[in-house]
Amino acid sequence: MFFFGNKFYVIFISIWIIALYFIVTTFHSISNNDKSSEKRIEFLQNELNLLRQNYRETRSNTSSTHYQWEELKHELTRVKRQLIDKSGAKTIPKQAPSLEYEQLRRKIETQARELSYFTNNELQKISEKLSENDKFKWKQVIERFNDQSRVLLASIRNLTNVDGYQSWREYEHKALSKLMQTRLNSLQNPSKPCTDVKRLICKINKDCGYGCQIHHVMHCFHIAYALGRPMILFSEGWQYNRGGFDQIFQSPSHTCNTSMAYNVSIWDQNEIADVIEIPSSDFLKSLKDFMPMAIPEDVSERLIRLHGNPFVWFTGQLMKYLLRPQAWLTQFLEEKYNTLKFETPIVGIHVRRTDKVGTEAAFHDISEYMKYVEDYYIIYKYQNPNINVSKRVYIATDEPLVFDDARTKYPDYIFYGDKSVAKSAHVNSRYGTESLKGVLSDVHFLSLCDYLVCTFSSQICRIAYEIMQQRTIDGAWRVQSLDDVYYFGGQHDHQQRAFISHKAVKSKEFSFERGAIISTEGNHWNGFSKGSDKANNQSGLYPSYKTEEIVRIAQMYHYSEV
Repeated sequence: MFFFGNKFYVIFISIWIIALYFIVTTFHSISNNDKSSEKRIEFLQNELNLLRQNYRETRSNTSSTHYQWEELKHELTRVKRQLIDKSGAKTIPKQAPSLEYEQLRRKIETQARELSYFTNNELQKISEKLSENDKFKWKQVIERFNDQSRVLLASIRNLTNVDGYQSWREYEHKALSKLMQTRLNSLQNPSKPCTDVKRLICKINKDCGYGCQIHHVMHCFHIAYALGRPMILFSEGWQYNRGGFDQIFQSPSHTCNTSMAYNVSIWDQNEIADVIEIPSSDFLKSLKDFMPMAIPEDVSERLIRLHGNPFVWFTGQLMKYLLRPQAWLTQFLEEKYNTLKFETPIVGIHVRRTDKVGTEAAFHDISEYMKYVEDYYIIYKYQNPNINVSKRVYIATDEPLVFDDARTKYPDYIFYGDKSVAKSAHVNSRYGTESLKGVLSDVHFLSLCDYLVCTFSSQICRIAYEIMQQRTIDGAWRVQSLDDVYYFGGQHDHQQRAFISHKAVKSKEFSFERGAIISTEGNHWNGFSKGSDKANNQSGLYPSYKTEEIVRIAQMYHYSEV
């Protein structure tokens, strides 16, 4: 979901003008006299001038104008690519990149980050043993290494801008998203009467917070997709809104409702019943192959090539359908956007401070978050050396004092956020519609950020990351967790495959051979992960760089009617 404030249209106009300048410059440098492109450029330039004039005249009502600008922006970009292709400056591919190329490109970034985690950790260990005088010299060594690491990551991230495949990535992202949304609409609104099809029910009122409840519903929806059964959601008396889910988000179905959920069987007890109920994942007796973190087999090859974390993208699409906002919520978020004066680039941080600290999560000082925020902005600057960037951070937290702490310690940053939302997130006031509006606001703006620094132990962090994938082509890398790796409640073992053998060096490590399947329990962000080789009954630490993710693929309902 994109919501843009009226005051930022001046910035948009500037961007369009710059884009137009480069297009016209590129066009005039082409020796091939392409009359159709020339007419198109002239038309677009006239359109831009008209929109600029309209903006001055209708500044108070710019919603429709904004969307016209958005369409024009995409058209300008498309024509520019065509003209560059004709000039021979770049080659726009007639076919998609190979799967091997996309996997290798992502692997290089992962390896560069793992190298940075490991080397930084080891250098810091050495520094702690040095004299004060030597520590100063060693600090310069560490800073030099970090700077070179950032330059390397900037170069890696710029690969997608020059390899000639970005047009395909944009097209494939939209095409797959459209396919998924069409399938989900077909699933939830069957052509037959709902009582004539097998269906599935899910109850939102699990005894936990908003993020946990939404992931519970997503777990149900994942199963519904896999089985080809429309999901009927029970939400009356929802602790966040007594009127139910449908007052906040659009109804999951126009044709199936709770009156059609009768003669219900618990799924574990009768899988073939006409109406089955999905219990909480905590109480499921067995895991089917198609359950998280599996992706559908029939789109797996396309999805693995498109995205660095296919399951996250798939879950993001489920959320895109299920969390379609009601009109009032859309307006609320638009007004919030305008009030905050939200701008990009921006990094989002989610700072937990209340009930979960000490139980589900450890305390993390603001400096731990800001270290990675600073890294992001330095890398961004290396990627875009000619752009002057204000360093912006969106803070989502359950502790209002975090805002003061951040602004005091980091005065060169612009911090966004809402203290009233932080207050409403306290334990004694977090349930109810007003608190829900605060949570929805934080999740929305976190998902609009260019990068996230948070704790994956948090459901809110994971939801924001999942929703982010709806608008980014491949946003798998756009996050840094301070604790867990990404996971989904009720998932199968998170497995990796060793592509390099390892011989244990320290007592806490374990050895394995190339090809071993490792069940990973987490990344320590210091070059090592924790896990086990169940086939050989070994567990402990292992070098993260010697393994790669295994994408779980499973047969699901094929949606041949779509």
